Amino acid sequence: MIRKSLIIFFALILVFFALKTKAQIQDGDILLTINPSHPNANQQVKATVSSISADLNKSNITWMLNGNTVNSGVGKKTFTFTTGSIGTSSEINVSIETTDGSLISKNLSISPGGVDMLWEAYDSYVPPFYKGKTLAVKESRIRVVAIPNGDTIGGLSYNWKQDGDVMQDSSGYGKNSYSFKNSFLEKNNSVFVEVSDLSGDTIGQGSTAITYQNPKILFYKKTTVSGTLWNNALNDGYTINKQGDTIVAEPYFIFPNNLYSSNLNWQWSIADNPITNTGAINEIAIKPADGQNGQSKISILINNTATLFLNITKDLNVNF
Repeated sequence: MIRKSLIIFFALILVFFALKTKAQIQDGDILLTINPSHPNANQQVKATVSSISADLNKSNITWMLNGNTVNSGVGKKTFTFTTGSIGTSSEINVSIETTDGSLISKNLSISPGGVDMLWEAYDSYVPPFYKGKTLAVKESRIRVVAIPNGDTIGGLSYNWKQDGDVMQDSSGYGKNSYSFKNSFLEKNNSVFVEVSDLSGDTIGQGSTAITYQNPKILFYKKTTVSGTLWNNALNDGYTINKQGDTIVAEPYFIFPNNLYSSNLNWQWSIADNPITNTGAINEIAIKPADGQNGQSKISILINNTATLFLNITKDLNVNF
């Protein structure tokens, strides 16, 4: 009788542990994640299920995208898809049938919300009527603006990073722009932003890489009738008019954008001989002597005394 009672007791224990083991596979034991965690529009995304309680390698897994079965089979723990455009959502459902008979379903709705990133070298000079982007040069000042895509109701918070470092003072509510000065030691900079709503949910991420160019100078002719002829830069071999010409030196991408800044030194020279310019700082008037013919070199040197490396020069070989 005692032996029979012991057998029943141990049988009940085995049933208890079997039921307990089966009960351990619950909805919370399955984790559904995506990479990237905050995708942009029309971006490839990888969805993954994982668990520390269930053997998913032996489980039958079915993936559905927007109500359609797109992948199924034993051990199908990942699924790759492409998000839609701004304003659409991707509905992901994964059903898992484990080896112990448990059936678990996980759902995830993904609404892409990318962030456009625009940057400018806001204190750099370009001539009037210049239609291109003001490029960045070493030690110039850069401003990056984040523009979230899609509907953004209410205020937003911006978390900025530069070259992987969190810019705490520049981050926070309503701070949709970030400004910095490039170091002469850096050949490029990367800027990243994560945008979240007031509840703390991330609505999008953006990043941009900024590379630095060399400033340059171009020469133009200026006339009393038409002013500076921006459509025709002067090249070596230009012939000076016998009645005289006014040559304009226009720098591109130097800073600051005020050519008359006290930080900028201008030095004109002819045939390597420095001359004093009595007109506009970036202009020189030249008139050959009567009966004089030959060649010469006009040069301009611009130096920013507040920087280490902003020192550019340009020569123009002319005939007269």
